Amino acid sequence: MTTRGEFLALTMAGACALPEFPTGMRKPPMLRKGDSVGLIAPASPLTDAEIERGVENIRSLGLQPVLGSSVSAGDGYLAGGDAVRAADFNRMARDSRIRAIIALRGGYGTMRILDDLDYSAIARDPKVIMGFSDITAILNAVARRSAVVTFHGPLAAKESVFDDVTRGYFERACMSPDPIGALHAPGASVVTEGRARGRIAGGNLSLVASLMATPYEVPVRGALLVLEDVDEEPYRIDRMLTQLRLSGAIKAATGVIFGACTHCAASGPSMTAQEVLEDRLGRLGVPVLTGVPVGHIPEQWVLPIGLEAVLDASTRTLEIPEAGVRA
Repeated sequence: MTTRGEFLALTMAGACALPEFPTGMRKPPMLRKGDSVGLIAPASPLTDAEIERGVENIRSLGLQPVLGSSVSAGDGYLAGGDAVRAADFNRMARDSRIRAIIALRGGYGTMRILDDLDYSAIARDPKVIMGFSDITAILNAVARRSAVVTFHGPLAAKESVFDDVTRGYFERACMSPDPIGALHAPGASVVTEGRARGRIAGGNLSLVASLMATPYEVPVRGALLVLEDVDEEPYRIDRMLTQLRLSGAIKAATGVIFGACTHCAASGPSMTAQEVLEDRLGRLGVPVLTGVPVGHIPEQWVLPIGLEAVLDASTRTLEIPEAGVRA
């Protein structure tokens, strides 16, 4: 029978195993007008209209879209088989002419191909890698395995994704050698005041929770943990956050930034999603801000995964004091 002391020792040993970002994170070169951008579908399949919209969105930035094979593939709820989707990413990663890899959409499927991605190719030739939602798995895996900064930002095929506001965030993060600077969220809710520094990690809550205890676990230790989700009832948000609390993961973060919880209303008697966030995050002893422009919303920040930032929950500000890319 395990004594209380033995149990605590085992718990502490598990907490010590929580991953961190590697030292010496590298930045990809900044994107310039005319650069080629690989568009892939590493998760769910696309419609013709989504493909066309993604191509036009990338062209509107002055960039040249290059479509991957997965974009027009389909295998049930996946955009082609695992081998097709992984090969698509790897082809873009190994092609020096491709300066960015942007997912057209999320859905489900990126976890299935993590073992097959060529992380060494990205380490040899860093390039902008961007997406959100299910793409969370790739963003954090590449940041850990390749030691290259990735970007939590819009999916190329989303409607109005590169309007003036989001375009500005994208250009600041991926097309400028200047520091990204202060990102303000005046409409956010302060759950716990304070100031914290750490490397930006995370993304979609469902993916962060699902990756726990795998080789691709999100590097939460010492991180500013960013979370968001969609189509999840409050009790499921509660369950995932409770899992992260019990594992010790969320307690290892220096601060928590929760973005949008889109379509997260309950179908029966329930707390609201915001009440769940306040209950589950409010006693962590670190700064917590909710309702920031991150997630399944039209206008969203573009955040460099693996880069250090400062969260000031009291002023509803995230300060990123350096550029997301190198000149």
